[in-house]
This record gives sequence, C-alpha cells and structure tokens, in this order.
Amino acid sequence: MEIKPSLLRGLIIILLGTGLGFAANQISPRGIPLITPPNQPALGEIIDLNHARALWQNGTVLFLDARQPDDYAAGHIGNALNLPALSFDQHFGEIAPLLTPHSELVLYCDGTECDLSHRLADNLRQLGYTNLHILFNGWTVWNQAGLPVTRGGPG
Repeated sequence: MEIKPSLLRGLIIILLGTGLGFAANQISPRGIPLITPPNQPALGEIIDLNHARALWQNGTVLFLDARQPDDYAAGHIGNALNLPALSFDQHFGEIAPLLTPHSELVLYCDGTECDLSHRLADNLRQLGYTNLHILFNGWTVWNQAGLPVTRGGPG
C-alpha cells in the first residue's frame, strides 16, 4: 500500500507539531503535567481522636463544626463554634474576628461519608489559613468516647 505524498506530509507535520508541543510543555515553568498527579487528600491534616482530645485539653486550639446549624444545635464538641461549610460566606464573618492566619483549627463534621470538614478546610485554605486539622467522623467519635459536648446554640 502506497502513502500519498500529501498524506505523508500531513502526518509529518502532525508528528513534528506534537513533538514541539511536548518539548515546549516540558521546558515551560507553567507546563501541564502529562500524567495527572494523584488526588491530594483534602486540605488539612487528618488527626485521630486522641490527638484531637489533647489539642482540646490544651485550650489553645479552636474547634469548628462544619455541619448545618440545626445539627450543631443538636450537639457539638464542647466549646466548638459553628462554621457551616455549605453556607461559609454567610457565616465566616461571625468567626473571622477570632482567627488569625496562623490559628490552629480542628475541623469536623459527622459520619464516615461526610465531607463538610474537607470543604471547610478548602474554604479556609483559600483565605490563607494553613494550620488546619480534620477530625474524621468527628462528632460521632467524640460523642461516643464520652468527651465533653454541648447541646443547644443557634439553630
């Protein structure tokens, strides 16, 4: 089978263009990765219950409940503040005066499928907060361990 000269030229142009594109991408400081890096875990260090308890007892760490106000009012970690991830912009102004960019924060929600604490971490990271911890399945593990809780609050 014979390749027509115009088809061969087109194929060569495509291959050269692709090669030049890859080369330019490699040397560019803003190059696009050829292989997508693995998903990074949600922003924030995942901590276990013992670490969270130690931080809580220390008294210098602020706990933020990422759940909706009604869930927060039904019960939350003692002294935690409510900053609902789903209405972050609406509620952040109430919490902002208590924070600095270096504030150590423990974020939590409830349930093994809950991603509200991760969403809250994303929102806070975008605003420059970097000292974030996430207590996975926070409300459930804290409450089941019999640690201090508070009922009531805005809801």
